[in-house]
Amino acid sequence: MVDCGTSSVRAFLTEIRGAEQRILEDLVYPVDLTPGFTGGKLDRAAMDGVVQAFTGIRSAAESYGIVDIRAVATSAMREAANSDVLIESLRQKARIEVEIIDGSEAARLYFEALRVLLARCGKRLSGNTLMIDVGGGSTCVSLIRQGKLVHSVDEHYGTIRLYEQFRELKDSTDFAVTIDRYALGAAHMLLGRLPEGSVKHLVVTGGEVRRLVTLLTPQSLGLLESLDPVVVTQWFERMQPMTPQQRADACGTDLFGAARLLPAATLIRHLCAISGADRVLVPQLTLRDGLLADLLPGAHGPHYLDSQHLLAEARQLVTRYGGNHDYADNTASLAVQIFDQTRNLHGLGERDRTLLEFSALVHDIGAYINVRERHKHSMYIILAADIAGLTGDEQRIVAHIARYHRRSAPQAHHRDFQALHRRSRVLVSYLASILRLAYGLDVERTQRIKKIRCEVSRDHLLLHVDRRQVALERWSIDGKKGMFVETFGLNVKVIPREGE
Repeated sequence: MVDCGTSSVRAFLTEIRGAEQRILEDLVYPVDLTPGFTGGKLDRAAMDGVVQAFTGIRSAAESYGIVDIRAVATSAMREAANSDVLIESLRQKARIEVEIIDGSEAARLYFEALRVLLARCGKRLSGNTLMIDVGGGSTCVSLIRQGKLVHSVDEHYGTIRLYEQFRELKDSTDFAVTIDRYALGAAHMLLGRLPEGSVKHLVVTGGEVRRLVTLLTPQSLGLLESLDPVVVTQWFERMQPMTPQQRADACGTDLFGAARLLPAATLIRHLCAISGADRVLVPQLTLRDGLLADLLPGAHGPHYLDSQHLLAEARQLVTRYGGNHDYADNTASLAVQIFDQTRNLHGLGERDRTLLEFSALVHDIGAYINVRERHKHSMYIILAADIAGLTGDEQRIVAHIARYHRRSAPQAHHRDFQALHRRSRVLVSYLASILRLAYGLDVERTQRIKKIRCEVSRDHLLLHVDRRQVALERWSIDGKKGMFVETFGLNVKVIPREGE
């Protein structure tokens, strides 16, 4: 398990036997990838350092007989314009494929790592939990509601990033003051972007945060420790007037290490002050622990959250964009009823069912921008959102299903649709056809029809509903069934409770 971060390349060499995992070696190779987000490109020294680190990891892994290596890279590689060159070099020289993950996948990995750690400690965090990982290049923010990851976002706030931004001030008192003011703005932005609702637990992790715990509470050795924001504030206020060397001496580290503690400490204190949290929980976990969690028995692997978590995220999107939850839930219910009762037609599986349900929940969120073109705006919002637990392909599929829930079906000149893989295009056609029928059954948006029974009779799909008066629904379905007719070769008819 390899994590290529802003300041180092870290690896766990692990022996896995069922649910048991044993760390054989914890390898750390210092590298400096700050040119990736300061200059836009990685320089030769940075690239050579990464190649050397990965070559060493490959050699150490082979000495243990390890052949499977999963490697991920985060913000510095994500922002560097020439990261593809480095990835290809690593593939050739170290024989390791590196995946540059986005913020939503990082959020999922931290979430999975936290779930495993809490289970190990026998703890459960009820209510709303805000989990924040303060990295060197970025900060990953996740909202966990009743044990489900419902919202994630990646912010350009990092301990090394801030040092680079304000390094010309590092020898003056303005350095700490400026970072403190910047952190206050970042805390307002982070919390302001969250859905409404109080935060019961504040969980913060990251290398500098763990160092703060060691520095401020040296007796802490557990998997889940806590920091008192009052103590953090007092420490920061002591550090603020010091010279860089005085800070380094007080922290028992070098100048650079001491400077990196300041952004982490002041962000914590501002987050607590704004949110009202009186304690900060600090778990002893890293991104690599999330990578290991993906290998536990029952885990689904990279980019995967189960349907309950994904649908919780979908409902959070509906809330964020002012949608009607009753309407969204009923449309999704009708869509999956049609899906389940027409399996012999489409032959799709459970993951496809989840993608349909997700799409049905969020199909109308584009109305937040513009009602007339809401289907196109829904697609844009879905593509732009951080959605943990979906692969890139799945996110594009969901966006297109929502895009085609109304108006025109896919056309030859729709370049985004044509750019999808063939299997993805077929899947969009199947699921969007079903969503159109569900959408057409609730013209009034009153959830008048909640249950349907599907029957395939000769060349028709008959939608039996528990209502006598269905003239409006018949009119609506007649205008929306075209894509289903073209895709499945069946006409569609609404059948009332008492028959024709």
